[in-house]
Amino acid sequence: MSMLKKITTWMAAIFAATTLMAAWAADPVVDQAKAMGIIGEKYDGYIGVVDPSRVTPDLQRRVDQINNGRLAEYKSIADKTGVALADVGIGMGEKLFTRAKSGEMLKPGPSDPWAEKP
Repeated sequence: MSMLKKITTWMAAIFAATTLMAAWAADPVVDQAKAMGIIGEKYDGYIGVVDPSRVTPDLQRRVDQINNGRLAEYKSIADKTGVALADVGIGMGEKLFTRAKSGEMLKPGPSDPWAEKP
């Protein structure tokens, strides 16, 4: 596959994944938990738990469902583009960080602490 075709495929896949993730993020329970700092976006493109003491079983189920959906989409992108699965997740994590609202929690790296988006 030519480099131009690979880049075009990658961009189309990212657009599709971004669109799908916007739909997954439309869960009012998840949105409220993000606004309250209970959960946040991680560098690897998945949602993480910031404050386990405040996570209900229902919220954990929703987070798991979103993360499973993201994983499936990342695998699809990786298969189509030849990009490593982890790299797809990290690329989407960067996009999700950009989209995060002020006050939401972000985890910029595996050993970094959670930080509030200014």
